[in-house]
Amino acid sequence: MLRKADPLRKAVETLYVVRLLRDRISRIISRIDERKAELTRRAVELETTGERYLAKRYAEEAARLGEFLKRLSTVQLVLEKVDLAIQHAVVMRDLANLSVELSQLLRDVSRLPEMRIPDLGVMFAELESCVKELSALTITQGISLSYNPPSSSEVSKILEEAREILKKNLEVS
Repeated sequence: MLRKADPLRKAVETLYVVRLLRDRISRIISRIDERKAELTRRAVELETTGERYLAKRYAEEAARLGEFLKRLSTVQLVLEKVDLAIQHAVVMRDLANLSVELSQLLRDVSRLPEMRIPDLGVMFAELESCVKELSALTITQGISLSYNPPSSSEVSKILEEAREILKKNLEVS
């Protein structure tokens, strides 16, 4: 027996994928932060023993990891905004607007080099797939729910904040 495709169910599935991606980024941030701390510790040890050249290399690598951590944290913040927007859209049943806004934002996020990390790339592709399916469902079926409040622009505002964060911190063009 086939179930009728439900836009609300797909929105909740999309929310789940966003949360999985946020969790994965959080774990990656934690691992990189530990590595950065270890490199910094080694740089200090080498500096005290007089190995200035190696200490400098370790410090440079720690600085690069710091920049990468900052960029990953920004991506995580954008995903938190996406999470909030999806939650709001589910509550307000404004899924058609959500799918359009998310498609545009995810296109910008997909251009980031951080999304080329294999673990993140696979999960991000799944998120894009969920959003495309949600978009197809809301366009072809419309939403026939009994609760139809007036449309709000809260989802647009939240996702616009996410877009501004991307442009400001990561210079996505």
